Amino acid sequence: LEQALNEWNTVQATLRQVSTKLSRSMLALGASCGASLILLAEYTFFHTDSSIFVDQLQPGVQMAFFLGWLFPPVLLFLYSMMRAAGVTEKASRVAPLVNSWHFGEQEEDVPSWMDLGRQYIVQYIIQSEAGF
Repeated sequence: LEQALNEWNTVQATLRQVSTKLSRSMLALGASCGASLILLAEYTFFHTDSSIFVDQLQPGVQMAFFLGWLFPPVLLFLYSMMRAAGVTEKASRVAPLVNSWHFGEQEEDVPSWMDLGRQYIVQYIIQSEAGF
């Protein structure tokens, strides 16, 4: 049981360090994607006349270039959010998995579902709330 708790502490500490290190960059990426989407909405709704297009490109081609510039950061942000949510979901499934395990022999008068060591580990995992 001690080894299981030590390994869970390592996983939890790693997840907390990674999420702490990534939080500022994720905030910056999300803010830049939001600002880009607002700029796209402003460009689309308020500049529909042809006076905004100063070069020789057609408005549809300019919009395609703008969207080509906008989509990679938005897709990167959405993909990283999806992966972080996936890690959190997997971390939330650890406690039910551990609860289904049987650790060695029990006393005869105690039912197998009443393993106090296993219950301690499950409660520890639930209360630690590891994930992003």
